[in-house]
Amino acid sequence: MPHQRLVSHTPPQGILQDAGELAVLTENAEPTRHRYAMVISFESEDQLRQALGHRRLDYRVGITAQERMHEEGPSNG
Repeated sequence: MPHQRLVSHTPPQGILQDAGELAVLTENAEPTRHRYAMVISFESEDQLRQALGHRRLDYRVGITAQERMHEEGPSNG
């Protein structure tokens, strides 16, 4: 008899940290202002990756995120 694993399909829970006009700060660029934005944080990088994988929200990946995913390699995107 094969072993069975129980897998949880509960989507990760994000925390809405802020919403409204936000300035995004990065190490390699000037601050970028976004008039309509929200910041959602997760307890771990794994939860963040799960949320991105589930695509529970309709979103598009911005150029900075695309570049970061490209730098990390195809196995992470």
